[in-house]
Amino acid sequence: MPEQPWFVHYPEGVPHELSLSPETLLAMFSRSAQRYSRRPALYFFGKTLSYQECHALVERFACGLAALGIRKGDRVALCLPNSPQAVIAYFGILRAGGIVVACNPTYTEYELSHQLRDAGARAIVVLDMMYQKIQHLDLETIIVTRITDFMTTIVKYIYQHRNGRPPIEIPRRDTTLFFHDVLDSVTPVAPEGLPIVTPDDIAVLQYTGGTTGVSKGAELRHRNLTANIRQLISWFSPAERRESFLAALPLFHVLGMTVTQNICLAVGGCMVLVPDPRNMQMLLSLIHKKRPTVVAMVPLLVRKLLENCAEKDLAAAKFCICGGAALPYELLKKFKERTGQLIIEGYGLSEASPVTHCNIPRGLSVKHSIGLPIANTDAKIVDETGQEVPFGGIGELWVRGPQVMEGYWNNPVETANVLKPGGWLATGDMARMDEDGFFYIVDRKKDMILSTSGFNVYPSEIEKVLLLHPEVREAAVIGVLSGDGSESVKAVVVPSSNEISEHDLVKHCRRYLASYKVPKHIEFRSELPRTLLGKTLYRVLRKEEQGRIGAAAPSTPSGVVR
Repeated sequence: MPEQPWFVHYPEGVPHELSLSPETLLAMFSRSAQRYSRRPALYFFGKTLSYQECHALVERFACGLAALGIRKGDRVALCLPNSPQAVIAYFGILRAGGIVVACNPTYTEYELSHQLRDAGARAIVVLDMMYQKIQHLDLETIIVTRITDFMTTIVKYIYQHRNGRPPIEIPRRDTTLFFHDVLDSVTPVAPEGLPIVTPDDIAVLQYTGGTTGVSKGAELRHRNLTANIRQLISWFSPAERRESFLAALPLFHVLGMTVTQNICLAVGGCMVLVPDPRNMQMLLSLIHKKRPTVVAMVPLLVRKLLENCAEKDLAAAKFCICGGAALPYELLKKFKERTGQLIIEGYGLSEASPVTHCNIPRGLSVKHSIGLPIANTDAKIVDETGQEVPFGGIGELWVRGPQVMEGYWNNPVETANVLKPGGWLATGDMARMDEDGFFYIVDRKKDMILSTSGFNVYPSEIEKVLLLHPEVREAAVIGVLSGDGSESVKAVVVPSSNEISEHDLVKHCRRYLASYKVPKHIEFRSELPRTLLGKTLYRVLRKEEQGRIGAAAPSTPSGVVR
């Protein structure tokens, strides 16, 4: 890689280029299991699993999957909150030669059916509370687990008593098994009978809306994910055996998967699993008890911690990392004043495993910057013809590196739209680079909305659902800027008659969409602003909304991982 302006500002000791020999996630995990065998790997509601115990459970789960007929290259969906089962199943699927299809547990049956059908998933590992959503989907095997499965007996009793609900009844069918049934398979395949997995094999299908809003599975190979792990370990230099990672970001999200789960297990850390980060009482209790040294967040969690945590609650943290959406500078500043912690922001996308840029872990923090390209990563700003623009010029951000995918699952057209000659990935984000090599996101080329939860919301998906309602003639969806730098969803609707209300549409959307995608604001109009060619003028709707609420133009986004 030629000498780049950003190399001058690299953290001390970080090489410009790493020697990255291709490796599998399994090799990385097995090495940790041998090296840190008795060290705690997972902590969940008072129960600790060592690396040795985790590795044994992964082997058993993989053998159970193989006994069920899962073969190399088969897609197995993983739809769980943060829990030991999520980690065991993730590596168990990979050990069996399968491909993990990462799914959001808050998705509706409608959303899951598209994703699982597109992936061609043969099986799913799912929480009992979600069984009703997936029981009618075309799946050969459904593996059900309860959130209490890996709790101690007394904690399980207390949890169920406080919850006040009896266990959900799951019908016994040929296609439905419980998690422990797979672990305790009567006829497991011997470990030596499992397939050989190579660095070039696909490990994960990470679904993303990309540039069009149509959900597509980014093919993340073992070598992509292990490269990003090693790039980030080089950047942050976490201590082996000593780090405690607060797993508040969902592990089904690409940021949580890499920055929390995979890096933690690669360096022999202990992952403190948080199934529901909205429960601030539980979250703060875990922070007090386990004193995490690595805390990864989205802006909403930053704000919640700022509102609820005491001055010294995060005193043990070495690294506070934020992604998923833009973090307002004032919020970053207040967090530093309250906790003494500097939030490190970066940039990435599902198609890049996900991290491509990061700010410096210690010292200099550049306002509104997404930071520098990490080791072995190249980046440039190009115009509409693909030509590089001068320093300070605005254009589309292109990136390349060993963490970048080779394509979307069964989608050569969309693959060709984003992968350019020379190994470049067109991110769809408008950006600029200064003379020091720091990058700044200026705008989003696409209309994606960054929700308060840190998840991406794609207007076209919501518009499609709105148009399913018989009383909706036209619909346009935009994001309304919130105080924390995220956006809430607003739908502008042209009704077919006066027989429809806002309540009706919200109820309709809840049937098909996860809660964070359901419009928070609905406006009825007689027509939408359009171009002469009939295209909806979204920029007009946004400008009107900004004028209506008296808001300034959106601040420069940073800390984005989509």
